[in-house]
Amino acid sequence: MDFTKLCDNVFALNDHIRYAGVLDDAGVLAAGGMREGMNSIVSETDEELFLTQTALRKSMRERFDVSMGRARFAYVERERISILTFYMDERILLVTLEPNVDSHTAMDIADDTLEMINGKS
Repeated sequence: MDFTKLCDNVFALNDHIRYAGVLDDAGVLAAGGMREGMNSIVSETDEELFLTQTALRKSMRERFDVSMGRARFAYVERERISILTFYMDERILLVTLEPNVDSHTAMDIADDTLEMINGKS
């Protein structure tokens, strides 16, 4: 899968997507990143820590794959940002949204992104 193209296609879904990045299992950015012209709301050090924690959460969720099934994605709304985390085989796709994106729109973005990941679009 071309991860750069995947991130570009995710950005094309909605103008309020701030970040689309593919991480490896250690939380290192492999492709994508912040939308051009946008500034991160956290410091570079905190961003690295957040990416590492995202990878750690994936490994923790995998413990329950046998009993609950694989996690497809997680959605978190914060006051200043919303976060969609998609679990791929050996990678993670992290997408952040402006806080004004309602949960229904976020789920539409999630559905469209899952279709891209699964090769259906």
